[in-house]
Amino acid sequence: MHVNEICRRTGLTKKAIAYYQSKGLVSPEISENGYRIFSDADLSILKEIALLRKLDLNTKEIKRVLESKEKKRTLSTIKQAKEIQVKAHVSRLGLMERLIDGEDVYEIEDELNLLDQQTTIKEKLVRAFPGYFGRYVSFHFGQFLNEPIKTEEQKGLYDEMVDFLDNMDSIAIPEELQSILDEADPAMDQENVETLSTAMRTAFHDFDTFWEQNKDDITQYAEFKRSEEYQNSNMAKLQELFRKFGENSGYYDRFIPAIRRLSPAYDAYYTQMLKANEKLLNKLPDMGNL
Repeated sequence: MHVNEICRRTGLTKKAIAYYQSKGLVSPEISENGYRIFSDADLSILKEIALLRKLDLNTKEIKRVLESKEKKRTLSTIKQAKEIQVKAHVSRLGLMERLIDGEDVYEIEDELNLLDQQTTIKEKLVRAFPGYFGRYVSFHFGQFLNEPIKTEEQKGLYDEMVDFLDNMDSIAIPEELQSILDEADPAMDQENVETLSTAMRTAFHDFDTFWEQNKDDITQYAEFKRSEEYQNSNMAKLQELFRKFGENSGYYDRFIPAIRRLSPAYDAYYTQMLKANEKLLNKLPDMGNL
């Protein structure tokens, strides 16, 4: 096929096709008279490129998708990053509106600086923990990072967190366990994660009521986790992998203490979680081993 036919069938312009060719995304044959001859495979790739461009992926992101052996996983990672960018963009528009309304410039500047810091933390979390776990951690901690950094101590803690995330290795998920995260990933959009987080906060805040309302289900779950079926399952292996990664990476020793000191809201949440866990162990002493 010649370029005119490709343009007709993909909706791309000649200049766009030439650009994607220059980036190595397609490699048409060149005839003796200098015309580009595109194959059916080239057509398929360019149709995919046209679709991804309509979804607002840039050329670098498109190249990642095209070269990936796990396109769904790659698209999911790109989507996570874009969700963070969109949320930050909406926040900036809100600050712009407040500036138009005549609010104090220095107050808005402080909030902009905080917004930049929040975005950086979330983006680094997504990169450090790709997929399901990264998205959960990003949304889970993001809600506690809305407090302004007012002291040099808080600034130092923020820098410590960024340094930790910059230098930590990504968790290596064996191929046989990755399918669990792939199946869970579509359900872990922002709304669902925030719903889960709200339910957890409610349970931690009033554990006694939560226990009375859910003790049968919790007891059955504990019994299931004791079973040989669960102990030999991929889910058990995945949870153990995350536990060891947290211990060996410094996540529990460095990251959690830093964010607790940086965010009073998260420290309060974490304290409630510890108290609820203590009460749970009083009800089910062997839960600590599950």
